[in-house]
Amino acid sequence: MSRYRHDLAQRLAKLLMIARGGRLPLHLIDTLSYDLGLPHDYLLTLLPEFPDYFQISDLGFRDSNGEIVFGMELKRVQEWVEQQWQNLPYISPYENAFHLSPNSDHAERWMVGVIHELLSLLVTKKTERENVFRFGEFLGIGRVRVKKALVHFTGIFYVSNKIQMQTVVLREAYRKKLMAEKHPLMAIRNRYISLMELVLRRGRPVRGAAVRRRERGRTCFRVIDSLRMKERSQDESRSIIFIRRERSDM
Repeated sequence: MSRYRHDLAQRLAKLLMIARGGRLPLHLIDTLSYDLGLPHDYLLTLLPEFPDYFQISDLGFRDSNGEIVFGMELKRVQEWVEQQWQNLPYISPYENAFHLSPNSDHAERWMVGVIHELLSLLVTKKTERENVFRFGEFLGIGRVRVKKALVHFTGIFYVSNKIQMQTVVLREAYRKKLMAEKHPLMAIRNRYISLMELVLRRGRPVRGAAVRRRERGRTCFRVIDSLRMKERSQDESRSIIFIRRERSDM
């Protein structure tokens, strides 16, 4: 568990490093919480374990309702993050690249690196396209530029359109629709899904054949037990009648 929580904290720290000033609004982190593998109460359970690295702060602006926007801030960069940042061969997504011309090749390469790094930090290696747009908008990357990157770099990303939902997938993380390397949390989720498939749907389980056979067997035993109880009741009734007759004859 400790190893898992350190892995989670490391990926969360990297996500904050991509953002300006090492901080993101809480509502934006919440939209990515499932794909990141964050527990629903991460503010109460995860952050207190790493007080030297994360803190909640006022981001200095208000939302459309006039309410203060709070966010999570990276207090300091851990050594393991700094080393990986230094070893990146391309324009690092953790580097402040806003001085680059928006239409330059370097800016486009940096933007692709940001999207790639975002997806690689998620346990699912994919997320809804709208989440990528929102993340890009907070970084100052317009939707048009993000769409352009997704269209032009199909060897890196692809957009799935299943169940009326557009999902951006990191192509290198999958082999024939299966994840090349599954995060331990994904194994737990898949196990949970397989168990949920046994839940009754309209009174019948999804995997009906085996369960129906068990139910038929249980029904047969219940019928047999009912007949036995009925026979016992009849025998007891006969015994009572016989005893009463004997007493009356006496």
